Amino acid sequence: MNFELWAQRLNTVLIQNQSLWRHNAYSNFTASPIDDNAVLGDFLLALNDDEFAQLQRNDQQLLTRLIPYFPPAVELLELITITSAPAASHREPPVGIPGNKWQQIQAFIDAHPTKIGETQANQNPALLNNTPAIEWCSGKGYLSEALFSRYALDSVGLEIDASLVDSGNKRAGKSAGRTYQIVKCDVLSEGVFNFVNSSTQILALHACGGLHQRLLSVSATAHSPRISFSPCCYHRFNHGEYQALSSSMKASALSLSNSDLRTAVRQTCTAGAGETAARRRLQARYIGLRILLAEQGFATDTALPSSPQHWSKVRFRDWVNEILSRKSIAVTIPTNIAQYEVAGAQGLRKAERLDLIRMAFRRAIELRCVLDSILYLQEQHYDCTLSEFCPSSLTPRNLLVQAVKRAAI
Repeated sequence: MNFELWAQRLNTVLIQNQSLWRHNAYSNFTASPIDDNAVLGDFLLALNDDEFAQLQRNDQQLLTRLIPYFPPAVELLELITITSAPAASHREPPVGIPGNKWQQIQAFIDAHPTKIGETQANQNPALLNNTPAIEWCSGKGYLSEALFSRYALDSVGLEIDASLVDSGNKRAGKSAGRTYQIVKCDVLSEGVFNFVNSSTQILALHACGGLHQRLLSVSATAHSPRISFSPCCYHRFNHGEYQALSSSMKASALSLSNSDLRTAVRQTCTAGAGETAARRRLQARYIGLRILLAEQGFATDTALPSSPQHWSKVRFRDWVNEILSRKSIAVTIPTNIAQYEVAGAQGLRKAERLDLIRMAFRRAIELRCVLDSILYLQEQHYDCTLSEFCPSSLTPRNLLVQAVKRAAI
């Protein structure tokens, strides 16, 4: 697979359409970059709640529906469609591990070859192959526990949080003949090289932003024979913007801010109904407040402090007063303030639908980051594959990069 060409095509599409995916309909609702495309706008605003919910959580369906109204959807759909893993085997989770997380772990393991020749490329050695594993940013070591349970694989989990290290080792201590442990280690420190070397493979399920980029640089420096990771939360641990790794993406004219990177992780397939309702109520309140601010001469995209989820349950007037006090904005609160909450709910319905155009680019933004990682690994003499290890309904962060160090000639 030509990852370089793929990355460059994605880069071009994103540059050409950045006015669309950088527009936030929730904070800038007085104008939209699709205002001159009435047919597209009419299609989006006519979506009923069920249609909107389905398209919001499924990239392929969203782009397919957009094709008659939005020509870039054709190329975007081609660029984001990649190999999907077969259905993962179902295993009941051990006591103490959330079921959804356990199924993600099982799917992650199932997506790896267990013997030579099992991969599509017919070139990657086995996941196990008697090679000790490092679980990167392990938390309580659930992945290590699963690998031990299934294959008795030797592994060490690296985790910075001492309480998680302690909890993970207590779990490990209950396993007869255990060959895995969790150790306290800041993976951003040089202490990581006490564990990573040319004899250890590295695995990471959902390593955030700069932490999975650190994984790549450490692996390359230590000549780790195999790397396998699923990235997430590209906006974290990155000094405020995406830090390109590969030569070609460093040379690109496109830079990605943390706001852009948050777009890449906007799917909420795994959120519960209560969490979703609270989030939407807060979103509606922010829009209602922005309407009030606009009426009193403030910009609609004025930065506002975030709200914890439980604030969705307080009275709207009290919520507004709290937000304004934290921002130190002098605004006159009208007696009909409740009407702004109603207006916010109406504005939210419109913003959600118009924002689907931005969502149409979220997977492309994510893949641009992931392909940068792959190009970097290729520069470091690794052969790479990219696939989806599970359906997005289990977790939207379902991309899996597997890299094998090429033998020295």
